[in-house]
Amino acid sequence: MPSQISDEALGSVILHSVTYSSYPESEDVASAELPPSALPHLQKVLEEAREDVKKDIRVVSREAAPDIDGWIAQAKLLQADIQRSKATARAIVQAAEEGKKEAAKAHDAGAKVVLLESELVFNETLVNIVEQMKHISAQLEAAQDDAVQSRVSQALDKLRGIEEIMKGLGSFSDTRVVGLLQSKATILRRAITENATECWNALLVADPSARKITIKDKIQRETLISIDMVVEVLKKLRLFDTAVGRLAMAFESIIISPRLSITRDPGVLQIVIDEDDIQAKGLIKSMSVHSALEDIQRVAEYLSTRLPASIAVPLSAKLVPVFATKLINNWLVPAIPLHLKDIPAFQETLSLVLGLAEYLDELTWSGQSQLVEWVDRSAELWLTKRKEATIAGIRRVCFKGVHTTHTVERVETQVVSKSDSIIKGSEAQDDDWGAEWGDEDTATEESKTAEPVEEEDVSAWGVDDDTEEEPPKTEPKEAAEAGEDEADAWGWDDEVTQAAHTDSSPKLTKSTKVNGASQPQQPVSREITLKETYVVTSIPDAILEIINQVLSDVDALARPPLSSTAIAPAGPGLYAMPSLALAMYRATASTHYQSLAAGNMLIYNDCRRLSSQLSNLLTSLPSSPNPIGPSTPPHLHPTLLAPLRLSIESSIKKTDSLAHRAYGREMDAQRTILRDLLDGAQGFGSCTIAPFASECANAITMTVDRIREVAAIWKVVLSRSVRLQSLGSLLSTAITKVITEIEELPDIPEEESRKLRGFCVQLGELSSLFIADDEGAGGQGDGQQRDLTSIYTPNWFKFQYLAEILDASLADIKYFWQEGELRLEMEKEEVVDLIKALFADSEHRRRAIQDIRR
Repeated sequence: MPSQISDEALGSVILHSVTYSSYPESEDVASAELPPSALPHLQKVLEEAREDVKKDIRVVSREAAPDIDGWIAQAKLLQADIQRSKATARAIVQAAEEGKKEAAKAHDAGAKVVLLESELVFNETLVNIVEQMKHISAQLEAAQDDAVQSRVSQALDKLRGIEEIMKGLGSFSDTRVVGLLQSKATILRRAITENATECWNALLVADPSARKITIKDKIQRETLISIDMVVEVLKKLRLFDTAVGRLAMAFESIIISPRLSITRDPGVLQIVIDEDDIQAKGLIKSMSVHSALEDIQRVAEYLSTRLPASIAVPLSAKLVPVFATKLINNWLVPAIPLHLKDIPAFQETLSLVLGLAEYLDELTWSGQSQLVEWVDRSAELWLTKRKEATIAGIRRVCFKGVHTTHTVERVETQVVSKSDSIIKGSEAQDDDWGAEWGDEDTATEESKTAEPVEEEDVSAWGVDDDTEEEPPKTEPKEAAEAGEDEADAWGWDDEVTQAAHTDSSPKLTKSTKVNGASQPQQPVSREITLKETYVVTSIPDAILEIINQVLSDVDALARPPLSSTAIAPAGPGLYAMPSLALAMYRATASTHYQSLAAGNMLIYNDCRRLSSQLSNLLTSLPSSPNPIGPSTPPHLHPTLLAPLRLSIESSIKKTDSLAHRAYGREMDAQRTILRDLLDGAQGFGSCTIAPFASECANAITMTVDRIREVAAIWKVVLSRSVRLQSLGSLLSTAITKVITEIEELPDIPEEESRKLRGFCVQLGELSSLFIADDEGAGGQGDGQQRDLTSIYTPNWFKFQYLAEILDASLADIKYFWQEGELRLEMEKEEVVDLIKALFADSEHRRRAIQDIRR
């Protein structure tokens, strides 16, 4: 509830608040009500306070009155000073205005003076210009008189002086009078130019139709005019360079080109010089470079004797580069010999070229440095031409040689262990196994695990995407698919490896393990000689002939008399050509062989033979001289022989790599074809129900036919061992796929079992491809035939056992497992799965499975 205070207290609080602009501190006072009854009292209090303030103001005013009077007096004095300052300012402004009027009068007078002075200068300049024009007119008249009297040089001097004077006329150059004088001077100069040009053409007569140029010393006009006078006039007219350029073009087209350009129509013309005339007419008799050089020297002699040096020297700067270029391109470059027997004649040509350059130097001509530089680069140019010829030769050899084949024989001696399965059958057959070995490229090393071949850097040739089969492995796996037999790319290297884990008969021996590999036995080494023949094209022998010719040329260039020729320094550069030739062959091989049925296999044979020949060449290279002395032939220096050896070694590796890739491509292609054919059987399911029965039969028939077709093609190309190994790999691919798909069948009824066995028998007939006569390593044998299918075909015994199981009883299968060698070819679960698929569930089946798993 609001507090209640008296009217007197409330009035006192409000007056205090108005006077000091503050609020009451007491909360009771601040929240007190203001009743209407208190208003008269509040008004009275405020009136009393106002009266008190008025009284205070009056008292203060009376006390401050004397000071205010003083302030008023000072203000009046200040006002008087301001008025005086304004009067002074008006006087100053009036004086300034008077000064401007006087300055304008002075400026006007100065402008009149300047105008009078400029008028005087103009009059003087006009007089001077008129006098100059008078002088110019007189000089023009004099120059015209000189021109009429054949004093052309003096006339040109006067014209040059007139032109200099006209340049100084300034603004008067645009006047009509000066324009008339300039027109008169231009007409006179044009007349002199035409006269000088006519005299030049009369002194130097070019007749393109007759292919003739005539050079005169003097001509008769009003006076006798010499060629020196015309040259002087043309130089003053600044037309000399243009005239010399036209003369050079005319001389090049009329004389030089018909002699140096080799064309069919009208042919190369000979140069005839008759006193002042030089003419190109009549076909040349000798097309030798010597004749061309002699004619060029005759032309130079003609120009130097008929023309003054003032013309001959600048003409040479334009003409010599032209005939030097034509001489080099049309005569000297084709004259670079490819055969060493022609180098002495070429050396004589180089001497003649240098002699021509020296003769031009004696004439103080310019432009012959191009000939000297060409002679200095002759060794480099010869080497370049040899490289181009070598590449072209490789292309010709590949194009023609790929269609020419012949049979070659490889004879090699190997030291092998008697524990190898090929020879462990009996002592009486020790000589029979040699024919089953592959055609190795190295004696002993490649019978072991071969090192991976370094990949060839052939990205620039477009063959780097080819896949390459890996070297043979020393631990073959029975279950591996034939397509994964990477040793195929090595030809014959792992025939012994394959033979090491198979035998010619499926009999179980004490020295075998589950995977079919022989148990380690005490090796007994013996030395045998291996012989095989295979077909190659004529390309390897032709390439080796090219390489031998290159090395022979290097030796010949390092010995007298060729060692002193300009081409001799190019000899060491020939060492790079063998690798260049081989690179060209590798780059284009696939293109040249692609039209042949056995193209990839021919590449393989050619590369292997080429590698063998290169290895022999590498062995035959002379060893580095030791110690190295002054008498060491340059081409036998270690710094040159070492890169050559490295280059040939690298080329051998790259050539082997190409052989591997070609072999791998062929094998992959054939494996793919076989897999695609067998895919038509659709897993051999329902092989007794139409139409699946015909599909399965067709798949097997086409597979057999395909392998026989490939065998027929390869028989005339590959060596026996490589052919058998390759066919074994393809047959392994086919039977592995058949084994896998039969084992995956969940149920095989009896009828299907007989059908599948028939398919296996049909495939098994391909073993006829692996029948070989037992002639022995030394050609001594009993003449019997041996079936080598098991040696060259992985999983062959497994495939044979599968065919037997498909038509066998449980007792037979148990016998195969317990008494036969089935456990060496199949795992327990494989046999169990086959039993489950072939036989219905019964006590006999369960007992047979237990016996096998035991």
